[in-house]
Amino acid sequence: MHNPLLQISSYYFNPYALAVFSVSAVIIFIGLFVLAQNRKSIINIAFFLQCFSVTFWLLMSSVVYSSRAPETALFWYRYFTFFGVVNIMPSVYLFAVAWSQEFEEKKALVLLNYGISFLFYFLAVTTDKFILPYTATRYFWGYYPVYRPETILFLGFFAFQFFAGFGKLYLSYRKETLPAKKRQMQVVTIATLIAFTASLDFVPKFLHYPLYPFGYISMLIYILIVAYSIVKYRTFDIETVIHKTTMWLLTFSLAIIPLFLIYRWAYPYIQGSSLLETLFWLAGFLILALYLREIQPKIDHFFQRRQADLDEIARKFTEDLVHLKGLNQLIQRIESTIYDTLYPQHIDILIYNEQRKEYILANASTNQSKITRMSTESEFLSWLAKRDKILHRDFIEIDPIYSSIKDRAREYFNLTGAVVIIPVILNEKLLGVINLARKSNLKRYDAAELHFLRTLKNQATIAISNSLLYENIEEQVRQRTKELVDVQKQLTHAEKLATVGTLAGGVAHEINNPLTAILTNVQMLIDERTNLDADSKESLGLIEEATKRCRTIVQKLMAYAKKPLEDTPFSEVNLLDVIKDAEAFLGYQLHQENVGIIIDAKKDDYLVNGNQHELEQVLTNMVLNARDAIRAVKKTGEVCISLSKNGKWIHMSVKDEGMGIPKATMPKIFDPFFTTKEVGKGTGLGLSICQTIINKHKGTITVHSEEGRGSVFTVSLPKKES
Repeated sequence: MHNPLLQISSYYFNPYALAVFSVSAVIIFIGLFVLAQNRKSIINIAFFLQCFSVTFWLLMSSVVYSSRAPETALFWYRYFTFFGVVNIMPSVYLFAVAWSQEFEEKKALVLLNYGISFLFYFLAVTTDKFILPYTATRYFWGYYPVYRPETILFLGFFAFQFFAGFGKLYLSYRKETLPAKKRQMQVVTIATLIAFTASLDFVPKFLHYPLYPFGYISMLIYILIVAYSIVKYRTFDIETVIHKTTMWLLTFSLAIIPLFLIYRWAYPYIQGSSLLETLFWLAGFLILALYLREIQPKIDHFFQRRQADLDEIARKFTEDLVHLKGLNQLIQRIESTIYDTLYPQHIDILIYNEQRKEYILANASTNQSKITRMSTESEFLSWLAKRDKILHRDFIEIDPIYSSIKDRAREYFNLTGAVVIIPVILNEKLLGVINLARKSNLKRYDAAELHFLRTLKNQATIAISNSLLYENIEEQVRQRTKELVDVQKQLTHAEKLATVGTLAGGVAHEINNPLTAILTNVQMLIDERTNLDADSKESLGLIEEATKRCRTIVQKLMAYAKKPLEDTPFSEVNLLDVIKDAEAFLGYQLHQENVGIIIDAKKDDYLVNGNQHELEQVLTNMVLNARDAIRAVKKTGEVCISLSKNGKWIHMSVKDEGMGIPKATMPKIFDPFFTTKEVGKGTGLGLSICQTIINKHKGTITVHSEEGRGSVFTVSLPKKES
């Protein structure tokens, strides 16, 4: 024989039970959703326990309402529905102490409440002291149990737990000083009062009065409001939520209750006809569809007129983006849209500048901005870039996800005077940030306006990213074009220098022959000076000395005009000789320009394996650069050339006291054609050729410079192996 509790024939379709069942499903879904947001939070856990208890109560109540026999209804109520009922208030008290941050102090009392509630449940199941056996009253919504007078003890304990929890919430609300937290606690406290109206469901159980048990509606409103406060941390538009929910329930009741009343009246006539019953419910479905299509949207529009207006403004802003040209127009459009819609006292729009590596105020027209730039090293901005969410000043005080950055966030808000921060982020890169001050009417930014800002943010992010990309491309094109023009000029000048060098080599060769003849004849006359007087001998000596000097200069000129061959054989070179030759070649010229050369080297052999001509070319280039650096900032100065040994290396350094090299320029100084000199005064090939020569000698060339204090170029070459 089958258990009648498990037979489908023991139950019937009850529309009232369907409504209660639907609400129970919604509530457990909300509870699971809130718990998933933060499984470690005692507030979220306590809220879930409330949802679980309410769901168990309502789910089993829907089974009780659908039972055909009173015995079946009583079984489900005594063993299951009452279990949910007794656990509701301990869960409410647990939530209250958790919300008031007193869980650790009240943990023992919470456990005691659950223990006493379980004791009431145990007595209800094992005795007849609370629920009358074999007695259930049938009302229009279904069977309902009858309580004994002794159950007043449970009802008193039920009320005590509620007022204890409500008192905790109210006292916490009174003590709270933060405006956002206070508003949040105020709403939760009011929602708890709404939940208490569900206790009117006890009236039919004691007084046998057919008061419809609407407690599931009260609990749904309570759960919705509290869940909204826990998850969103934004109770700014909670009044609209309450109004809209109340109106929705009212209008829905106007559609459903008449249908139920008609069903009750017509039930005796249609219960025997499947066709009539099907037609009745089909008509009911059409009425509901008409309600959802025609009436409910009008209710939504009535309570969301502001949201509809903001959506229209956002749509218009999106359409206007395609007509804007350049970043400046875009910034102005964003600024004017926010000003005309939300009325902030002022707006700061900071955009990342690639060249300066910082955030620069883009809407500089405002005269109320507290900042004009901000470093990319800001810890708060780095944190904000990872979250990519609009941040309200009040949220940092009530939302635990901001706990790690709370102090930095508070500093940022104080520095900028902002109330709302809108980060502009694309692919985890912070392109900029929009700071909104308080409204001119001192009202707070509500949820509809924050939703509008999120829509605006998404559209503005794409537009700003594209504008920055196009501006960077245009700037790069301009920069590259300028560089190409400069390189062309430098190449032309280098070609001229090559021509001059070739010509100088030829001229030097032609001059060298007459000088040789002059020197030979002078030396022959000196050999016969026995017949000359003292003045003539002295004159011949001067001519010989001058001729030798000219020959030396011509030889140097020929050497520098000559292009060294790639396969020039290396030989033993003493770097001290390289320095002396360079000093002999450049000393007079630098002396005329009031720049002295100091050689700091001990008398020793500084032998390396290399090409002396190429090494002289490197040293000459570095000395001339040092001279130019000195002359750029002062009229006189000194270039110090030093030699030192270190293990298997010999170091040759050229130090000046000139203008130094900027940090931004340092990485480019060895690039071909890079020069800081004016066009016509440098080819930009010197240091590049120097580096090529030193690399060929298996050495290194390094530079240390401080802007305004001079530079030191150091060539390191391996010693010649003996």
